[in-house]
Amino acid sequence: MDDQSAAERLATELRQLRTNAGSPTYAQIAQWGSRQRPPVSLGKGKLSLWFSGKSVPEDDRPFAILVELLEARAQQQSSTPRRGLAAWQTRRTAADQERRRQTGGIPRRTARDDPADSGPNPGTYSVRPPYGELPTRLHGRDSLLADLRRALAEGCEQVQVLHGLGGCGKTTAALRLARHARDLGHQVFWVSGTTNERLLTGMSQVARELGVAEEDLSRAWAGQSSALDLVWRCLDRAGERWLLVVDAVDDLSVVASEHGLPGDGTGWIRPSRSGLTVVTSRVGNPLLWGTEAVCRAVDMLSAEDGAKVLTDLAGDAGPTEDARALATRLGGLPLGLHLAGSFLAKARRSLGLARGVVDIRPVGDFAGYKAELDRLGAPLLDAGESLRSPMNEQRLRRLVSHTWEISLDLLTRQGLPEARLLMRVLSCFATTPFPTALLAYGLVTLEGGFPEGFEEGEAAVDALVDVGLLNLVDVDVSIGGSGSGTANAANLCLTAHPLVLETNAAQVRDGDETAEVWQASARLARWMGGGTDTPDQWRRRQVLVPHVLAALRSAPANDVESLAWFVEAGWVSYGYCLASNHRDQADELLRLMMERAAVLPETRPVVGAIRGQYYEAIGDVDEARLLFEESRADRGPQDLETLQFQFRWARALQSTRRLPAAEEQLRAVLDGLRSNGSLHNSLLAHSALVLVLAEQGKEERATAEAQALMSAIETEPSELDISLLHHVGHALMQTRYTEQAESMYGALLSRLDESDAQLSPLYYHISQILLGLLLHGEGERPAIALISRLLGLYMPAGSDSPVDPASLADLIQTRLDLQLELTESSGAEDELQRLLRDQLSVSGNIGLLIVELRIALARLFIAQEDFTQAEEQLELAEKAATAADGGTVPLWTVSLWNARCLCAQGRCVEALGCYEQAVALLADDPDGTACIMEEAAHCLAMASGGNAPPRQREPSGGAMN
Repeated sequence: MDDQSAAERLATELRQLRTNAGSPTYAQIAQWGSRQRPPVSLGKGKLSLWFSGKSVPEDDRPFAILVELLEARAQQQSSTPRRGLAAWQTRRTAADQERRRQTGGIPRRTARDDPADSGPNPGTYSVRPPYGELPTRLHGRDSLLADLRRALAEGCEQVQVLHGLGGCGKTTAALRLARHARDLGHQVFWVSGTTNERLLTGMSQVARELGVAEEDLSRAWAGQSSALDLVWRCLDRAGERWLLVVDAVDDLSVVASEHGLPGDGTGWIRPSRSGLTVVTSRVGNPLLWGTEAVCRAVDMLSAEDGAKVLTDLAGDAGPTEDARALATRLGGLPLGLHLAGSFLAKARRSLGLARGVVDIRPVGDFAGYKAELDRLGAPLLDAGESLRSPMNEQRLRRLVSHTWEISLDLLTRQGLPEARLLMRVLSCFATTPFPTALLAYGLVTLEGGFPEGFEEGEAAVDALVDVGLLNLVDVDVSIGGSGSGTANAANLCLTAHPLVLETNAAQVRDGDETAEVWQASARLARWMGGGTDTPDQWRRRQVLVPHVLAALRSAPANDVESLAWFVEAGWVSYGYCLASNHRDQADELLRLMMERAAVLPETRPVVGAIRGQYYEAIGDVDEARLLFEESRADRGPQDLETLQFQFRWARALQSTRRLPAAEEQLRAVLDGLRSNGSLHNSLLAHSALVLVLAEQGKEERATAEAQALMSAIETEPSELDISLLHHVGHALMQTRYTEQAESMYGALLSRLDESDAQLSPLYYHISQILLGLLLHGEGERPAIALISRLLGLYMPAGSDSPVDPASLADLIQTRLDLQLELTESSGAEDELQRLLRDQLSVSGNIGLLIVELRIALARLFIAQEDFTQAEEQLELAEKAATAADGGTVPLWTVSLWNARCLCAQGRCVEALGCYEQAVALLADDPDGTACIMEEAAHCLAMASGGNAPPRQREPSGGAMN
């Protein structure tokens, strides 16, 4: 029977593993450790103690890395099969428990001890809070600290769990509370919960400070009685109020009792009537912390508070708006703000002789740092951390490139290696919400996904959410499409802090897992396709387009098969962007696809389609013609793909104003499409032909072709797809078939309404066209209804409104014009007041809209001859215009309406002063100045003649008037 102790057996097996690995020297092993991401400390002293059995390794990353490195090398050198990390951790735990029973719970020696020193060492562990790490000022935490201080003052029994993403400032908030408790006279204890060993050491020190006898302490730590109950019995009986902070409890098993749960009240974290317990943790799941705990999220800082943090650290490093912009770029992450501010502070006082390990250009202000951050990415941030401090876990938690790897290492040790793959894959895409269903489709159902099945994959997502690396949000998106059985109005999406994704992307670029990660990402791209003609797919596509763009920018070119899937997804997304009028995204997609498709085989149909579309878009007639001629030679002139190339050539001719040639080619395309029965493409080509004829001034031929186009439509407009309704409507409008064009555009809007696509750019674009048709005809009342509909959709408007404020202002004034013209303004005041109230309630309300709404109310009161209220609204409009940021509100409009209000009352002499003020404010617009001067002259003439006031001029000066 083996009579070795567990510690001796562990050391023997470690030595044998080292031999099987080729007997690497301690220096070689240390070098391997330094190459890890993040690097780990495997020094000679530590290794000597571990391999000799004089010390049991701590349960942390260095031991795990050592085992993984030696097992991999042993397999390579001597074909030794791997046991796996879990088996080694079991042996380590057995050795640690045995050693603690022998030594009364106090580790006999650690790797940090001097092996040459056989005498007793002084205790260097402290449970005093590290007050020196507190910043001078703490911004953005007033509400959180007020709640914590209230809990402290009121003797709250519940445990306070401060949770959030690594680097969000949990420890700093707890430290500020600790100082407050100290100032109140409370006894304050600060214990690290990073590992079981540190927690045990800390709690034993707490017990000593509470007066526990050494004999009782030794007996409890030797396993002869409960150490947990001993410490908490003393805390509950303490004679003075206390605050206990257990910091950095990320592995909840560390604080649980044997066979217990972290939040069941039997472990190291318990409620008490004698004091307050505060825990900081990356895990915020209230189910895990139990019913006697209150979970308080520590969120990111606002741009304003982030700017204050940067300014506190860096001093006068640029304007406040630059500090806000940098804080926004950093996502309000306190750790990122601290590193950026510290870097700038060092840069402003340094000689510039060394800038760290990244190629950093000279930076001295917020704007310059932001530019470098955009160029270099997250690795720049770590240059703000002191290089003189030792590379230990505390320092790793202060580096953005490493702090979140600690969480991923923990999940790997807990049997969830899929978590790291998930984060790496998500980093290949955009920082916008990512549909969870797409992960299920792409990574689970295809071969090569999560190795252990969907249960582990889903558990990995849950665990990543628990540790704050991911968040779950509801986004209005349909993933599967109609009829798939997976379509939902609201689908769960994953989000992560931008810096978390940036650091994971850096790991993908610099690590050995690049190919694996991008192949997994390409599996997701296979599910990013699907039809885009129907608007019910648009919400899904709207969510996916940013991810397709991001992947196209970053996907490596050496894996052609994977790259091809991203290009295919890009082509489908491009069709959506064109159909929905997202022009900027469409242009960017086309540029990227053209660039990335250059390495793909030309035999892929998508390659030719992209090239043809690109040459059409840039008007490269020669290249478009060559594509057509090559296709005609290979496939024949009547092949559908050949006709599509010919159509794109014709469109390129049209965009470069070679209209006769474009007409000739379009007629040829139309003849070919008619012969092969392609109605959809025929209608598109026919619409283009009508436009080309109209552009040439061939009105009779354009009208004839428009009639032929209407005859060719064999169905009701409501049954045509979005693209056809758009193109046919435009062709009919250009040939003055106004009624038919209205029908097409009305059907198009109805289709978009049915699919809840009112916020797409296409909806507003078509609404503007239809409104123009109604205003030029006799559709005043339908125009009022349409404008009311649009205002209801797009107001109140914030900074992310799909419609710019100036356009909304035009709509407000145009509707009032029509209501006054029809003398149907009875409900106008209530409508305007409601819009004003709603707009004022929006955070960061847009000054231009506030001014325009008040001017509209003033106009209404002028028309009703209620001049007191009119003047009151104009006074408020002037205040809003003056307070508006950035000069976005034209002040001259307020002066002009002040003049008109006075003129309407017959006070024309007073009005002239306001006219003069309006002219002075509009000095850079000669046409506008001339109009105002003409109006002022008319007012002056009326004043000189003593006649009645002039007829009120209603136009507001907006673009739609």
